[in-house]
Amino acid sequence: MTVDHKAHPVELAPGVHRIDTPLGDRYASLYILAGDDTALLYDTGVDGTIPDHVLPALDLLGIDATSVTTVVVSHCDVDHFGGVADARAAFANARIVAGPADRAAIEDFDDYLAHRARGLVDDFGWDEDPAVLEWCRSVTRESRLDGTADDGAEVDLGGGRIAVIRAVPGHTRGHVAVDAPWADALLVADAVLGSSVRLADGSPAFPPTYRYVDDYLDTIAALELTDRELLLTAHYPTMRGDRAREFLAESRAFVGRLESLVAVAISRPGGRTLAELVAELNPIAGDWPEHGTQGALAFPVAGHLERLVKSGRAHRAGALGSAAVWAAR
Repeated sequence: MTVDHKAHPVELAPGVHRIDTPLGDRYASLYILAGDDTALLYDTGVDGTIPDHVLPALDLLGIDATSVTTVVVSHCDVDHFGGVADARAAFANARIVAGPADRAAIEDFDDYLAHRARGLVDDFGWDEDPAVLEWCRSVTRESRLDGTADDGAEVDLGGGRIAVIRAVPGHTRGHVAVDAPWADALLVADAVLGSSVRLADGSPAFPPTYRYVDDYLDTIAALELTDRELLLTAHYPTMRGDRAREFLAESRAFVGRLESLVAVAISRPGGRTLAELVAELNPIAGDWPEHGTQGALAFPVAGHLERLVKSGRAHRAGALGSAAVWAAR
């Protein structure tokens, strides 16, 4: 199943519009926040998303591109920042910003490779599939940002609608959300990921790709405390009320389950490399397909190894070639 290329924007609340854009068998949801004076775009999609989908959606909404004065890039994954150059071309009056910790990877693809896509090479001996890296390069055109989206910063859209930047790390170090208090809505992109990322038809695609476990848990707790009626993500249906709360609880429960699986696996004789852990846990950690999903699981498993080491429950016990071996203490 693929997303309808002619999908129209959907108004979820006054001044909050969702635009579902195609991403293979998945979709990437971008959002427009509109006030009386200006508008904010949350995320840019991959290269081509803005001219092919966002600009037509703005036309349908009656919003001129010159009214978009802020573009917030949620984080440094290519399906969220690959269209930054498009944003630069389309929105002449816009200030384009991202979280401070993710800025370098968004502006420089080599930095993205070193610290995000291939960020597990040095410490874990795990590298990304070359085909995935080739696709990432093909959907990305870098451009300089205009500054950072700092926690607590406000964007006045006019008519009493003030959007607020919220730091929500865990999936990446610099992931940011946008709070729309007037609509009781929170735009979170990939800040929380449930128990699996889903295809457009709702079936499981691959594991939740959080990376920094304590930060991720803190973000879940912060979102629960904020308790907005609308929880708006990049790859899941719109969630309201109890469904949003259930999703946050599901996200936390998955973290606990995966950490237990990692702890048990490294307690067995000989320890485990990251590659061995991923191969062992991928068939039992969730309901996603086994084929082609190990690269996604490597990110949270690496995060759990780091957390177990930090808490004194694990250590680096040796190496197998260039890959570290991890064992329980």
